[in-house]
Amino acid sequence: MEKRAFQTQLPKGVKIYLPDEAAAKRSVEQRLFSVFTRWGYREVVTPTYEFADVLSVGTDETLQGEMFKLVDRDTGRMLALRADITPQIARIVATRLRDEPKPLRLAYVANVFRYEEPQVGRYREFYQAGVELVGLEKPEADAEMIAMTVEGLQALGLDRFQINVGQADFFRGVLEELKIDRERGRQLQEALSRKDASTLERLVKDLAPPASTAELLVALPDLFGREEVLERGARLVKNPRSDRALANLAEVHRLLRAYGLADAVILDLGEVRGFDYYSGVHFEGYVSGLGAPLCGGGRYDHMLGRFGYDCPATGFAFEVGRALLAMEAQGVAVPQAGPDFFIIDFTPEKTVALSLSRRLRDLGAAVARDIITRGLPESLAYARGQRARWALVIGGPKTRAEEVLAIELATGAEQKIRAADLLEAPAKWFPMGGARA
Repeated sequence: MEKRAFQTQLPKGVKIYLPDEAAAKRSVEQRLFSVFTRWGYREVVTPTYEFADVLSVGTDETLQGEMFKLVDRDTGRMLALRADITPQIARIVATRLRDEPKPLRLAYVANVFRYEEPQVGRYREFYQAGVELVGLEKPEADAEMIAMTVEGLQALGLDRFQINVGQADFFRGVLEELKIDRERGRQLQEALSRKDASTLERLVKDLAPPASTAELLVALPDLFGREEVLERGARLVKNPRSDRALANLAEVHRLLRAYGLADAVILDLGEVRGFDYYSGVHFEGYVSGLGAPLCGGGRYDHMLGRFGYDCPATGFAFEVGRALLAMEAQGVAVPQAGPDFFIIDFTPEKTVALSLSRRLRDLGAAVARDIITRGLPESLAYARGQRARWALVIGGPKTRAEEVLAIELATGAEQKIRAADLLEAPAKWFPMGGARA
């Protein structure tokens, strides 16, 4: 009878992280989380799935259509895998943390699921590391988000990056001034999102707004750059809402200048991506060598109100997969750590090997043992493949019965140490505490 081939194909949009890849992923997450904790953010862990109708309250319509859904056997209600962390945190704040003193500084590292075509560095299951700052409407909150983003990029070892910063209310003010229907507003927004100047000019001509408004609309694709953009925008804008948005953006930029980060920022008054999601300042981070944003965020003051609690909020997230691609593109090395020690024991009783393993682990070192019997060259090759730092050989051909041969695997440097001395004071020969140089 013919054996049927075992199916090993993965579903579209998922990825397995093998040990080296998983170590790199964990390194990115830890570097980012260390930034979050230094700024005073505390971790929150949200469920991987919830009732779909609850998640939908805080999720925009487009994203609702990309949720993975399944039926709860207990209740018959529809469940959904989380497609975004922010709505979950908004609900948690509105229901569980409403009476806590504000502001709340919350951080997370989690996977999210979206039924969409895989993109650069993003699968249908992908990983995010981010923060939410809830209960602070001042420009200082927006500046804090951007400053933390820059620090996160630096923590990853990346350079040649820029943060594109917009203000959603600037364009909303222009739309209010035009007094046009939603569909025509959407057409203007789409042309702006593509920086499609010719389509934008045609739409403006059809609308025939006042000359000053037409001038501003046509200029929007080019209203990006450094601080001078604020002056150009101020000369063109003629409505109160856009004026307020511009003043808000100017104050955020002033604070970023005080942080010493103004050179990393590009202001873009015509940026409308995320227009339906964000309520004020919003931004995306780009790095040289990666053709997609690897981080982004902004103000979403409306979202907590969907859960019955009006409260200002802002936040941002890094996409871990894209961060890994950016680090690879810029040649940023991610240390691939294995065990600190790999013990190779040729004695039958194994007493020294077991005692030494326990002693080193008690001091915080990572220790693996070669339990398979093989020749010393083969054991050393295996140890290098496991990225061990030192090999400790007991009962080998190069040592006396009471000695241990220590080999630094990267250089091949050797030293002989009395087993009793090594057990008594390992730190005399090796740095302890699990830290690597």
